[in-house]
Amino acid sequence: MKAHPAAGLRPRTLRSGLIGLGILALALAAAGCKSPTSPTGGEADIIIINDYGEAADLYVDGEFKFTIAHKATIEIDDVSLDEHVLTAKRTGTDVVIASTTIDVAAKIDYSWTIDNPPDINVTNNSGIALAVAMDGQHQFDLVDDENRWIMDVPFGERYLKATRLSDGREVASTTIKVEENKDYAWTIEVIGLR
Repeated sequence: MKAHPAAGLRPRTLRSGLIGLGILALALAAAGCKSPTSPTGGEADIIIINDYGEAADLYVDGEFKFTIAHKATIEIDDVSLDEHVLTAKRTGTDVVIASTTIDVAAKIDYSWTIDNPPDINVTNNSGIALAVAMDGQHQFDLVDDENRWIMDVPFGERYLKATRLSDGREVASTTIKVEENKDYAWTIEVIGLR
């Protein structure tokens, strides 16, 4: 009967070899791992989350970097210590949907969420029923003491007008400069038009 090749090894030699292999495996695994939320080696990272509702083109300091899908998270590794302007544009266009400046002052993680588009909350405190239009397009009707939202408003100047439902006469109007990715409000308070 032939002896097994390992049978000639002393237990001490076999044990040392297994320990050495285990240490080597751990070292290789550690070298290839990087935590997505904490930088290694003292670098600054920017983590971008897209909650806008559609894909967006991302620019850093005016330079196109990549397209980020809706609900995706992407990390920009090893960002220089400096102020960086991040701009999200509608894919394939120059239409800005969000922008921010991040002051990268330390070698830590920074994050930015591209939020949903701006909305305008319109409140009717006029005492009469009104029709509300934005940029010449009817949005909705409001009874007194009611509010509703105009959703997903594009950036730029938006002209809002309220007219009486009874005769179409203009009651109030305003221009809102939608320049930031935030919600806006317009309260219609007209006295003496009942």
